[in-house]
Amino acid sequence: MLNEWGGVEVMTVQAIIQPLDVSRNKEDKDPFYRKLEIHMQRLGHLIPFKEQLNWESPISTIDLGDMQTLQNFRKKTAKNDGVLLLYAKLTKGTIYQHIILHPNNTGIYLPFRFENPFYIPIGDKKIWIGSSVRLLEELGWLELSMMEETDESIVNYWNNLNEACELSVENTTPIMLQTS
Repeated sequence: MLNEWGGVEVMTVQAIIQPLDVSRNKEDKDPFYRKLEIHMQRLGHLIPFKEQLNWESPISTIDLGDMQTLQNFRKKTAKNDGVLLLYAKLTKGTIYQHIILHPNNTGIYLPFRFENPFYIPIGDKKIWIGSSVRLLEELGWLELSMMEETDESIVNYWNNLNEACELSVENTTPIMLQTS
């Protein structure tokens, strides 16, 4: 993507730790909220989702890094699992489900533990949902690998994502990912 001066614009990923922007009023019939509510019920998290999730206060925004670093981080993660990134995505054959299958430049992480990320179709869009608890575990499995990593941008991305997950879990608050 080119900026107004003809140079390449770097897209960065932000983790916004804040309440979901949805209407919980039954009269409003917010389709995303209703579908997410059903998924949380299936996963056994309906009561915590409705009653314990932070619906009031924004916590923080963390710049994770740029899109190229995200891609390099995902490749490094797949390599750590002994597979190629493309293979891991196509076959879902990885222990790093939340790092590799969730797009991680858009979507949401909720502070409840579930094994696999999923998406909710809304119109022609897919909204990916992951577990910040499980993502934090997956990031922990990469700690030794990050100690040996020579690319500081990958280590910084890993650290920033760790911090976002810790804030999400500590404050029972979703992480919204966006690219800017």
